[in-house]
Amino acid sequence: MLKDYIGVLLALAGYTFTTWHERTLQQREGRIDRVNRQVRLLFGPLLACVNSSKAAYEAMAGQHGLPGRPEAFAHSIRSDPEGPEAQAYRRWMKEVLQPLNERAAALVFEHSDLLDAATISPVLLRFIAHVAANRVMLSEWERGNLAAFSTIGFPDELHHLASSELKRVKGLQATLLGIPNDEPEGGGERGAAPAGGAAGAAGAPRSKL
Repeated sequence: MLKDYIGVLLALAGYTFTTWHERTLQQREGRIDRVNRQVRLLFGPLLACVNSSKAAYEAMAGQHGLPGRPEAFAHSIRSDPEGPEAQAYRRWMKEVLQPLNERAAALVFEHSDLLDAATISPVLLRFIAHVAANRVMLSEWERGNLAAFSTIGFPDELHHLASSELKRVKGLQATLLGIPNDEPEGGGERGAAPAGGAAGAAGAPRSKL
């Protein structure tokens, strides 16, 4: 009788442990899958778009404006909408900057479920508004209104947000996979540069267009 009782207890304990272990493994696999998707589908591509836009804007300003003086470039565009700087800006906006902006905005829309915050960051909301305002500006250009400019500037903080979030989730990814990670985890969703331009480097704000 006692042996039967002990046998039942051992079987119950074994079942409980197996169930707990399987559930723990499933939860861990779910966390790993989510973090992998955050890196692959959201923060990795988002940072690539932001970095590319930043590099493109700096190249444009360097070629057609005064290197290191974005305010002079912005002034030239606003003061002479038909001048060479303004023509270059419209060309780069249509062919390079706005397509990168649209791609980045699409990433936020399509993968907002991968954001960890309870609400969408004000920086991301401002960026989406910036992209929408640029669409109106491009439409005005098509109508012949070359003096039209966006009133919502590119949020400089977007670069920091994308960079810090990618670093954070990659740190979590390394922890879940058991990969040594000596760098401290950054994080937190952290918004204005020329319309359609990219965030400037830290400590180098851009003039608004």
